[in-house]
Amino acid sequence: MIRSGLAAALMAAAASPAFAFPEGALLGHTGGFGEEHCAACHFGGARHDDLDLAVEGLDLYAPGERYEFFVRIADPRGEVAGFQLALRFEDGSDAGALEAVDDGAQTGDLDGVTYASHDRPQALEDGEAVWRLSWTAPDAASGPVTLSAAGVSGPDDQSPIGDSTHLLELQLASED
Repeated sequence: MIRSGLAAALMAAAASPAFAFPEGALLGHTGGFGEEHCAACHFGGARHDDLDLAVEGLDLYAPGERYEFFVRIADPRGEVAGFQLALRFEDGSDAGALEAVDDGAQTGDLDGVTYASHDRPQALEDGEAVWRLSWTAPDAASGPVTLSAAGVSGPDDQSPIGDSTHLLELQLASED
């Protein structure tokens, strides 16, 4: 049986481990500030806006204070998960300093914005994956900070097809 060029290309892309980004998500894919999100590369699964993606430990912030927080993805159907997030002011500029605390997470900079993301797909244990990060709030209260996060979960098959994507946006207000 002869396949069309498009069908063959789609099958090759689906089978290619390079499309799974095993070293972490491409930067600039949080879904916030006009950015694409995980569904730009992972598709075919259900999309769960903020149902299965949570950020715990960030609410209000005090200028210059350091906060440890957790990113949690829950998906009882998935086998692995990943995420990406950034914290920015209303104008889209970087707000504070992000750091990876545990293995499994990393940070990187793109166009003056620091992103935190998984550094490899994390296996879901009991339907859940968790990463620990820290954020040092900006030195001066400059208004609200927006946390934009995107996550992905799915089978551990190195294919971008059939993965579920998750989006979350939080507004952090200054205590001052």
